[in-house]
Order: sequence, then structure tokens, then C-alpha cells
Amino acid sequence: MDSLFKSSSNFNSLALKDLIDARDLFHYHLMNKRNVVATALGLYRIRKGDPWPQSAHQQPVPKSKKKSPRRTLFNSEVRPYSWPCLYVFVSEWMEEERLAADDPSDVVPKCIYMPDGRVVPICVIEARKQPYATDLQVKSNSFAPRNLLGPGIPIVNEDGQGITKMATAGCIVRDGERYYLLTNKHLAGAPGTPIRALQPNHAPEIGVTSAKGLTRAELRTIYPRFASTSQFLLMDVGLIDLDDITRWKTDFPGIAPVQPVLDLHDNSFTLKLISMKVVGRSAVTGNIRGEIHALFYRCKAMGGSEYLTDFLIGPETYGPGQKHEEERKGTNVSLAVHHGDSGTVLFIEHEETDPDKGKKPATKHYYPFALLWGKDEFIEDGKRLVHPFALATSLSTALNQLDVDLVRDINLDQEYIWGWLGHYVIGGMLPLAVDLLDSPALKSFVTKNLDLLTITPDDALGNDPKVLDKGAQDGSNPHFVPLADVPDNVWKSNVNFFQTEGDDGKKHRHPGPGSRGQADNPNHFADMDLPYKEYDTFLEFNLRNLDTNPNPADWLDYYNSVKDKYDEWAAALGKTSQPFSHWGALPFRVWQLFDSMVAAAAAKKQNDFLCAGGVLIHYVGDACQPLHTSYLSQGDPDRLVDRPRSDGVKLEADGVHGGYEDDMVNLGYLSKNLTTKLDAEIRRQQEDETEAIDDILTGSQAAKAIVKLVAATHKTIPPREIVDKWVALKGSSKKDRDEGMWDDFGERTVECMARGTRYLGKLWQGAWTVGKGSTKIGEGSKRKEADLMKLYNDPGFVPSVRLDKYSKIVKKK
Repeated sequence: MDSLFKSSSNFNSLALKDLIDARDLFHYHLMNKRNVVATALGLYRIRKGDPWPQSAHQQPVPKSKKKSPRRTLFNSEVRPYSWPCLYVFVSEWMEEERLAADDPSDVVPKCIYMPDGRVVPICVIEARKQPYATDLQVKSNSFAPRNLLGPGIPIVNEDGQGITKMATAGCIVRDGERYYLLTNKHLAGAPGTPIRALQPNHAPEIGVTSAKGLTRAELRTIYPRFASTSQFLLMDVGLIDLDDITRWKTDFPGIAPVQPVLDLHDNSFTLKLISMKVVGRSAVTGNIRGEIHALFYRCKAMGGSEYLTDFLIGPETYGPGQKHEEERKGTNVSLAVHHGDSGTVLFIEHEETDPDKGKKPATKHYYPFALLWGKDEFIEDGKRLVHPFALATSLSTALNQLDVDLVRDINLDQEYIWGWLGHYVIGGMLPLAVDLLDSPALKSFVTKNLDLLTITPDDALGNDPKVLDKGAQDGSNPHFVPLADVPDNVWKSNVNFFQTEGDDGKKHRHPGPGSRGQADNPNHFADMDLPYKEYDTFLEFNLRNLDTNPNPADWLDYYNSVKDKYDEWAAALGKTSQPFSHWGALPFRVWQLFDSMVAAAAAKKQNDFLCAGGVLIHYVGDACQPLHTSYLSQGDPDRLVDRPRSDGVKLEADGVHGGYEDDMVNLGYLSKNLTTKLDAEIRRQQEDETEAIDDILTGSQAAKAIVKLVAATHKTIPPREIVDKWVALKGSSKKDRDEGMWDDFGERTVECMARGTRYLGKLWQGAWTVGKGSTKIGEGSKRKEADLMKLYNDPGFVPSVRLDKYSKIVKKK
């Protein structure tokens, strides 16, 4: 029967509720058609190559008889005149003629007709599995800040039935009594499960999984006005009950200004959300960009029930002439998210103009609206395949159902610190040790290459994240790391990590080039303050016997004599002591590097001299940090306290190492004029006869010098004082704690750092002198990052070895 309504193509009067009613009636009918895999609600997507209307009434140009190409999320767009419709997703695009020839009932209709006369159009979209598009991924630092925990950092559950699960920290919420971290339920696991965060060089336990959480709920209970027949809303929201909220900052890195949570419910959900730009900060991908492609995506059927998710997030639509449009024309492209990005809070990026500011550019505002929770990825024929979209839960719905509120006011006056400030500052001060770096040729060589040794942090410490920007996702193009922190960020915790897919369909993390795993870890410390023989400490034994020490044999004997103590401490914490893990070898590492520098200078190898001297900065920095040479490095192992919300115990001074070495030093740099004070202290020590440093002309003398530096450091700041002060400040805000630590140790830390810088200068000058650097190398030349990377990525370059292997490497002189 012909009717006015049947022939009309104006569907703009349809509302979201009309689409929901139509889908509820016809979903099963559509799902039984060939290739149909899902349905959703949105605005009609028009192929980018289709012409625009030719008149002001904005009706589409009549279709030509030419066959239309397949429609995908990337080759189509929502235009101003797009009309409400029902999306039907198919796994493979097939022409109507072919479908009709095989079975006419498999043809997806252009419209569906409701019993009450409403007509709802259908838009068919291909969503086949396809290769992942890495070129659309925003390259970014995906590591966590070192000083604070916050949204976007990686968190892990190591109790996942033998599998370590990783997700992204979403945001901080509270219920009036406690603070929680919002993330995905599939990561959080069962109530009481311990959860850790991943930060550079350590993985602190942040809390345990709360009994509160959301998996699914009947659609009619969440959105009472929407028609629902056996439909459930998948939510996948979990809460982590946090141990210490003062360790967290609630800002979202790189996303500001943040507006209130977008309040979405059955009376406020609107089709205007379609095509809005979406951003987020995740643990694996880094910066995510996309847009809302559809609402209420039906993603699963099981046992007669249908499962929906609030949002379908797809790749960002690029218009003609914009980035990627030409080279991607007619192809399918995936949204760049990975396993491990689940839990990311997503924001709508909205440009807003202020009418009072005239023609000034619009300001971008960010509205938190969703929690990312799912994306299908597959491994077929060795290739990584994905569906081109991700799924997300409404944030306002999750907060309402859990009865929690978003928190945005914790540690707002604190800056995220991404770098490794202490080592860089000491390296940057190397030219200031003018009394010790007395060769004009060496000064010239160092000055030319100072940016390869270290970086100068800006006033807000905002330039450090570039150290961690990774190159190619397969690890084939690693980013250069300044030499002062190669020992931490290449050899130990490799920042150029990458991921590959395994046979299990999951991604597996691999260290990038140059990683030495745990082999270098003992070279960073030396616990020298336990009793040995008749001496109060092993440090005293070395100082009293410098004619024969340090030597590997005595050090091995010392560590074997205290092995039972380390085993006892490990057992008290519920851990198993790892063999050789307490065998610190810091002085012998310096000995090895000094000998390498001498040999490089003598052989005219500029790169080798610079690279060995550059990594030496790190180890000397460790030697002038009191906790790196003490069994109290993480707190007193004899003083334990119960964990607040999980089984087991922890060190009473848990967090002291980073609190002193990172947080306090960062405060000094940002607001206490640390570098100015360090410069002044270096010059003061140059005039102080008690601070005189003997010439260093052999590797053995280099090791002895490190022992003397450790002794002077412990005299200036006994490690016990740091631990006791940290415990006394427990319960204070992070700001007050940092200030309290600086008040007690700031000036003395500057003294230790200045002394370490001067010892570093003496080591460089000694190696240069013995190797005849002024003759062999002269003033040298500017070196290349690629050549230095090739050296430090080579495991044969100054190899990282265990203490019992040093007797074959260092030469007694």
C-alpha cells in the first residue's frame, strides 16, 4: 500500500527512544540475516565520496545506479543532515543482488516499519576484522610518573589464576568514607585481591579489590524509559580500595580543563552525542583519540538474553584534506587501543567559544563521560586483527550505581615528575667541578656532548617525558636515553619496551634493545652498614683495610655472613629470598667503568669513553644517596606493620626510598633552588681542605674512592635518620611530607650531591689523564645518538655481571 510516510525520506523527527523501540522489535529478525553480527543506534553514515546536497533544503543527492562501495566507520561520516537510524553491522559487505540470488531473506531492508506507523531507516556498516593501524596511534610516553600515582598509569593483578592482568587506572572516587580507584572489574578480580601499580623501577601495592563492583544490570533498571526485552547492560566496573590516598594526584595528564561528569540517563541520552570527539590517557597506547560512533551497541547474545554497552567508540573521522584522508581513502582503519587500556576514563573534547571574547579562538573543554572496557583482538594466520571499535560504559551510570563521586582535588598543587632528576642534575653539574675537571680538552669534549650525558629539566620538569617516547611498536626504532640514566632505563627497566601477540591471542610485553633484565641491579647498591667480623659495619672494615679493599673475596665473605639475616627478612614479608640478590657490587662497577674509560681514551675511541663516562654518572649518583648503600634502603626490615586492608605485612617505612630520592629532591629542584645551592656548595667544597679528594689513577683507586664517598655520605646523613623521619611523617599530606623531609635533609642532601659531583669529576679527569686523552682524543667532536645507542645496547659493552664474576674483570693495581 502506497502512503505518504512510506515514500518520505525525512526521518529527522525520530528520537532516540524511537530507535530503541524499533530495535527491540526487530533485532532478532535482523540478527538472523547473513553476515549480521550486531546492531546499534546512531545517525546515518554517508560515504565520504558521496556528493553533498545541491540546495539549501539539505536532502541527499539521488543515488546513481552505480554500485556503492562497502561502507565502513572510516570511509563514512556523519553529516549535518544525517538522520536517525538503526546501525546493522556485518562481517562482510555483500551486494544485494548476490544476497538475493542466494537467499532473498538475507537482504537487510532499507527501513523497518513499526506497528504504530513509525518508519526507522537502517544503515549497514561493514565491521570485519582487519589489520591494526599503528600509524594512527598517537606516540606518547605510556609510563607512569615516578613521584605520584594518578589516572592513566598501568595497574596489575598478579592473582589472575596464573595470569598477570594489566589495565589502566581510571580515576579516583569516594563514597564519603573511603577513596577508591575506578577501573575495570575484569582486572580488579575478587574482593581482597592485591593490586599493584607499575612505576619506573618498582611496582608498589596500591590497595585491594573492593567488594563493590558492576558486571551487568538489567537495562530496564538503569534506563526505565527504554523498551527492553531480556536485555542486559554490560558495565565491567571495579573499585580498588586504596591504601594511601596521599600518594595519588587526581589530575589527568595532558587533559585540561576538565569539566563536570556528563550526566547521562534515559532522559538525557541524545543522538547529539554521535560523532563527538573523544580523548583519553591510557597505560599502553598513551593518548587515545576517537569519536562516538554509536549508542547502545548490542554486542553479545547468550541464553536468550541480549547484552548491550552504552557507547561504541571508533576511529576519529578525518575530513577531506585532513591527516590520513588521502592515503587511507576507501580502507578500513581500527581505533588505536590495546589490551591494558581497559579502565581508561574517556572525555568528550568540545570546543566552546566565549561570546564576551569576540573572535578569539574557541577553547577546548573536556567532559568525562565513559570508562573504556572492551575491544576484540584476534590472531589469525600470524596477523594481528581487530574489530575497528571499542566499547565503553557511561561514567555517570557507573558512579550512580556504585554510589561514589569523582574526586578532583587531591595533590593539585603537586606536579607529576616523569624523569630521573637526581642523576641528571649531578651529570649536568659535571663542568662546574672546575678544580677536578682541569683539562681544557676534556672540558671542551664534555661541553660539546653534555646534552647526550644528561638533560636540563625545565622549570616545571615538563620536558622529561620525551625521554620515554618510544619509536616503532616492534622495538626496531628505540628512543635515545641520555647516558646518565641508561643503567635504570635501558639496562634495568627498559623504556623502549614493545608488545607482540602470542598464541593465546593476548599481547606479551618484551623489553626493548639493550635490556639486561636484573643482571645490572646489584651494581646500583651496596649494603655496607651491617656488622662484619669485629667491626661495627662492613663499611668500617673497608675503611680500616683500604690497602687490600675493596676486593671481591672479602665482599663475598661479608654477604655470605649476612645471608641468613636477609632470608629471615624476606620470610617475614612472605617472600622467598632470591640467591645473590643482596650481593651489592657498586664499587666494582665503578672500577670496571674507570678501566673502560682509560682503555677507550688510549685507543682514541671517543664514543666508548663518552658512553662509559656517561653511565658512570648514574653509579656515582647512587653512591652519594644514603639509602643506596644501606640495608635500610626500603625501610627497617625489622620494623613491620600489618597491611591495612589485605593479609600480610609491609615495612613500616614503606615508600621511603622514592619519598627521599625522588619526591624530596624534586621539591628541591622546583621550589628550593637546588641547582643554585648545588653550584654554591661545589665551590665551597673546593676551598675546604677537609673535602680534598685524592688523585684517582687506577680502577682500584676508583673503587676505594667510592668507599670513601659512601662513608662521607653516611656521616652527613645517616640512613637511619631518613627512615625514622619518614615514619614520623606518616599520615601527613604529600606536600607536608615532602616539606618535612626537605627541612631535615635538604641542605645535607645538597652537600652529598655536590661531593658526588666532585668525585665524578675526579674520576673523569683521572681516566682521561691515564689514557692520555688530551693527546689521543684532544677536544674531540660532537657524538651521534645512534652510535652511542649501538654501544649501550650491546651486552658486551661494560657487561653487567654478578659480584663473584668481578675478580675476572677488574685488575688489581
